[in-house]
Amino acid sequence: MPEYLAQLVAHYSPFQWALIVVVLSLGSVIQGAVGFASGLFSIPLLVVFNIPLEQAAAINFLLTAMQNFFGAWKLRAELRRDEVILPMVLRWVGIPLGVFAMHRTSSLPPTVVKQVIGLLLLVTVIFMWLWRVKHRERIPLPATVVTFLTSGFLLGFAAIGGAPMVLYVNTLTWSAAKCRAFLFLLSATGVPPMAVLLAWTFGAQLLPAVAAAAVAMPFCWMGVLLGMRLGRLLDKRLFRTLTYGLLTVIAVSSVLSPWLSGR
Repeated sequence: MPEYLAQLVAHYSPFQWALIVVVLSLGSVIQGAVGFASGLFSIPLLVVFNIPLEQAAAINFLLTAMQNFFGAWKLRAELRRDEVILPMVLRWVGIPLGVFAMHRTSSLPPTVVKQVIGLLLLVTVIFMWLWRVKHRERIPLPATVVTFLTSGFLLGFAAIGGAPMVLYVNTLTWSAAKCRAFLFLLSATGVPPMAVLLAWTFGAQLLPAVAAAAVAMPFCWMGVLLGMRLGRLLDKRLFRTLTYGLLTVIAVSSVLSPWLSGR
């Protein structure tokens, strides 16, 4: 057993271990403050520093599962059942498609995967910068279907399914607390199918990711509690502006990674 644990520890370099703890802790602060974006922040950074996509997604997924269940429980009184059932089912439909795409890209060169993730992130952030919200009571059914199928696919592909949901809640005339409750609950209900599909598809390949998540969990727990406090104290517009600016830098660096690394 000690030898096996030593192999798990040796799977990542000391720099990668430090990176996992620091990046996921910062991602937890963001998640706690705005109710999403841990994956958008963390996964591109981990992939840029040569952690395989499926492991980066699994590490983030395991840690944000804790955060999302906690947030959903705290804000459970904000939502009605009819507001979440269809979005939840649509995300479940999209998740297997995303996991299949992740499996197909796992054999691609790491630089290509970095660029794919960077492009997805860049498109998402540009969308969120440019989106002009026209608030309404309900979202048309076709838009709802596209939104949550896309969210499920992005969750399965790279554990970054939060952005479409943010666009959805920002269009509705919901309170900030209700928006956060929706994001936490939908993210939490994506945990069981995502866990089963990751285990079925990648199996023992993800054991180092499980070990990394266990090591980072205490730091991430402190991060999400700090984020929830910051979310109450900071101006939301400024906080989101700074967050999206940082995500843009990460996305561009991922797209340019072959040139930045001299390849």
